Amino acid sequence: MRPLVALLALAGALALPAFAADKKNDPAKEQARRMQQMQRKFEQEKSQLTQEKAELEEKFKEASGELEETRKQATRKTSALEKQLAATRNEKEALGSKLAETEQRLAALTEQQRNTEAERKRLETLAAEQKKSLADCAARNEKLHEQGVELLERYEQKGCFSAALQGEPFTGLKRVAIENFVEDNRERLDEQKLQR
Repeated sequence: MRPLVALLALAGALALPAFAADKKNDPAKEQARRMQQMQRKFEQEKSQLTQEKAELEEKFKEASGELEETRKQATRKTSALEKQLAATRNEKEALGSKLAETEQRLAALTEQQRNTEAERKRLETLAAEQKKSLADCAARNEKLHEQGVELLERYEQKGCFSAALQGEPFTGLKRVAIENFVEDNRERLDEQKLQR
């Protein structure tokens, strides 16, 4: 038993400095401690990265929502602008048609005005001719009236003797004078006759 105690004492003596040395500078423990520190640091960094990732995902989600809303607004604006463009094109076509129609009406009215002006000039010329003709007719009527009055006065002044001489069968001088008078008056009346 003594050797056993001695062996134990020797083992204890050898183990004690090793234990003390182990306690002081044990590289495995130091390495384990560094590993724990690194693990804590990694866990902190992981936690921080997870938090940053969550924040970035939230920002991405918000940005995606804003982008989607912007796309919807752009689509609505594009649709409204396309409708407005279509309406403007339709209005332009309608105005083009109306302009063409107005130009046709203007051309027709211009032609009608030209025709009316030509007709007015023709009627003015005709009115001037008729006025001149009326003046000529009035002058001829005046002359015819004078001739008629003269004939009536001569007939009224015709006495029995003139009537007897007119029917005198021997010389027929009065008859010739009356025939000459009738022929002269017929010529004067023919001169005053309206030429057509």
